[in-house]
Amino acid sequence: MKILCEVQVVNRVTQANRTPRAVKSTLAIGYKQSALDSNGNTKKELEMILFTPQIKTGQRYKVKDNIQAVHTKFVLDGKATIAFTQPAENLLIKCDPIQLKGFLQTLKLGMEGKDAINLRLNIATATAITQKAKLQTKMVINRRSDYPIKGFPRSLQSLTINKSQLGRLSSEIYSLRNLTHLDVANNHLAKIPMEVGRLPLTKLVLHGNYLGQLNYWSFLNGIKLSESLCELDLSANKLTYLPLSLLKCQNLVLLNLNHNNLTFLPFAMRRLKKLHSLNVSDNKLESLPAALEELHINTLDVCGNAFKGPNDLDIQRLNVTSKANTRIQCSPQPLWLQAARSVDQYKLPIYSLPAILIKLIVETPKCVCGNFCYLMDSQNIYKRIRPAKFEGIKNYSYSPNQFIYVDIVKCGYCKNVKSCA
Repeated sequence: MKILCEVQVVNRVTQANRTPRAVKSTLAIGYKQSALDSNGNTKKELEMILFTPQIKTGQRYKVKDNIQAVHTKFVLDGKATIAFTQPAENLLIKCDPIQLKGFLQTLKLGMEGKDAINLRLNIATATAITQKAKLQTKMVINRRSDYPIKGFPRSLQSLTINKSQLGRLSSEIYSLRNLTHLDVANNHLAKIPMEVGRLPLTKLVLHGNYLGQLNYWSFLNGIKLSESLCELDLSANKLTYLPLSLLKCQNLVLLNLNHNNLTFLPFAMRRLKKLHSLNVSDNKLESLPAALEELHINTLDVCGNAFKGPNDLDIQRLNVTSKANTRIQCSPQPLWLQAARSVDQYKLPIYSLPAILIKLIVETPKCVCGNFCYLMDSQNIYKRIRPAKFEGIKNYSYSPNQFIYVDIVKCGYCKNVKSCA
């Protein structure tokens, strides 16, 4: 087995560095075939070779009974130290964490005398990995026959798997810790495993799958994904509603929901403060939440929806399903209500709060007077439809001869009703 890494060699006796700093190196491990023993069997000795620009022919280290210690405390950061007895040198290794863990596992198997496919390298003929070789960072797969036989390179930053009839994602994808762009459009995926939430993806393309069948959105709760995701494409997935888990991805800049079966967008869309591009064409939307007018959207596509204008019944009572929103006659105000209002007032992060409080804050509609309708019953919260007032949109796509309408929420406790009209 060979890995490309950075290594610094330190002599423990003289405390001198053979290399002044960590340098690009090749580290190899394998068996050396030696002379026959008394029984006529070929003896195999496990060796490690270090190739550096200063040691082009390689520095050989015997492995059996010659390793004093292996320090792996920082292996998840891609760092490890191997200390040899003879010569008394430490190899300070810095490498891709996945490759480093594989190398150390191979070393462990060799020290235990176990056979492994990674130990079949003939160490006598081993050479350094050419420094000009670039790590593969991008891969495109358009059919099953394109799948790499030896697995995905750990250095991948962009992976595209289109039109390959995928029914599930390979678990190997979860280990691609450098992956920032994942495109699995036009497959047969009905579920994205929650392990995807551990990846630092900035762009995730899920167009043309079947995610609306199971509506499994746990992957959006992943801390890494929710913090890094900037572009999300959920178009053509037969979605009937927008998952609230998506609202945790507050760094979203682009959201594509085209060609679904959405009938409404939640009031909680107001939480996507960085959203600049929203595509909701070819759905079944009758109106948009007025909260979108507060965002800095510069690209909006609403073609192919069924927007309905005001009529004689343009004021409708809003059905509030959350039990927490039922009117409570008590004094002083309940703790959950005070907490919810404080979180909003001081703009505190909400996703470290209890789940019931998060649900309350996210789903509660906001009256146009600026107050949240936390303590209103359904008889005192009204929804009014009015023409949209989107301003500053550079790219605005809508169907000809059609007006775009938005929902505003009016609470029945406003003293000045006209200001809420």
